[in-house]
Amino acid sequence: MRIGSTGTSILLTGALLCSLSACSSDGGASGGGAASGRGAGGADGAPLSSRIAAPSAFDTTKGWEVEAEWLPQGQPLPYAVSQKAGTVAHLDKTAQGYVLHVREAASGKVLSTSKPWQGPKPTAEQADEASGALAVPQIALISGRDREYFAVWARGEARKDELHEDKEVVAVAFYPAGASGRDMAPVGAGDAVAPDGEFDRPSVLPGPGGLVVTSYGGDSILVSVDGKVHDTGDAKVSLNGESTDPDFLMSFPSAKGLVTNGDDVFGGDGGFGADGGWQSTRVAPAGVEAVLKKESVGSGRTETPNGRIVGAAGGYVIANWLTAADDVSAVHDMSTGAVRATAPCRTADTEYAIRIPDPRSGAGVHPALSPDDRFMVSGGTVFDLRTGKGTCADKGQDAEKVTLRAVGDDGTAYGTAGEEPPLTPVSVSAVTGVATPLPEATALPTAMASGAGLFVTYAGTDTMRLIALRLKK
Repeated sequence: MRIGSTGTSILLTGALLCSLSACSSDGGASGGGAASGRGAGGADGAPLSSRIAAPSAFDTTKGWEVEAEWLPQGQPLPYAVSQKAGTVAHLDKTAQGYVLHVREAASGKVLSTSKPWQGPKPTAEQADEASGALAVPQIALISGRDREYFAVWARGEARKDELHEDKEVVAVAFYPAGASGRDMAPVGAGDAVAPDGEFDRPSVLPGPGGLVVTSYGGDSILVSVDGKVHDTGDAKVSLNGESTDPDFLMSFPSAKGLVTNGDDVFGGDGGFGADGGWQSTRVAPAGVEAVLKKESVGSGRTETPNGRIVGAAGGYVIANWLTAADDVSAVHDMSTGAVRATAPCRTADTEYAIRIPDPRSGAGVHPALSPDDRFMVSGGTVFDLRTGKGTCADKGQDAEKVTLRAVGDDGTAYGTAGEEPPLTPVSVSAVTGVATPLPEATALPTAMASGAGLFVTYAGTDTMRLIALRLKK
């Protein structure tokens, strides 16, 4: 559906993530004095005080919220959702370190809190508030068939001892997503240390196997859930019968090995697969050529594996495939490569770089799954993993670019249309792919959990907060 320039819109003004929530001076919300939730048990420790203009599917009077009073202006609020455990994790900063709080998504009840975790020392760039560098820890979900984990990670610098120089590191600590209790210790912790002292354009990419830290210089360091660190910076991967370097922009740790892209040498996208495991040449979607053959004067006849990974969520990767007519994007199971759903359009590339996301760019918005694992959104595409079909909300003449951030169990996805402010908040149906404009003051969910939506917003105040609103029955 075409979203016209005269449609309702939401203005991006300075604060990070304002495009996701009503955060103007009034923003359709009244300021709330919500409790920080520091160590408080139950939903009573995080009462819902703010009022935001949420989509009609949410009850704006029922839910919970926590303020991030410690969060520097402009830095992204660290939180993550476990669909399998039905929990939400967020961080609080104390004098002793960062504390992870895990709450029941629908009620806000505190299920577990961690012991204080000390991240690495900030680099000079991170210490400079004007640099725009990511300076606070983040949380990533480590998916699994049986159990999920929250990975708390932070970039900084550390040294082996006083006789060694500082090196840049990404420190990681893993916590069970469904655990209960107080002063919880991580089940594993480790540091990915830059071999040459400093990462070059680093990315952090989560997957069922743990967390991979990559950089342009060829570094590829896996920190598994048990805290073991595997430095594979000089190692090649075997894909489609070829030995190649892992793609530093798209390398995801599956339970059975690194899933990554091959070299795009002759324009076929290079193919992809699991190191030494399943290969893209054997899992092409129906009607798509797995290997592209070309004739050229300079190189003669060439054959190049088709397909390229452009993003991932949970246990799935999304790949674009070249065809003679319209391009195709497909969701593949990370463990087997099997196609779960396809859509008749290309899906936008996702960025996993370690920096503050640009609120004007949709590239920093990661693919997302519905709580029941049925629907998946990426860019303007909605995939139905049950029916195997996908729809493209921003396909067609004069269509505005759509960036979807969250999708519910009913197949309703939420995001924005447009590439420059003011952006238009929209909802998209997974069945039809039709994008419907929402009122300009609408606060959009940044994630969905079982029975609730999560909103990251200032809610008319000067303090960022995480608000959970229950879905209407």
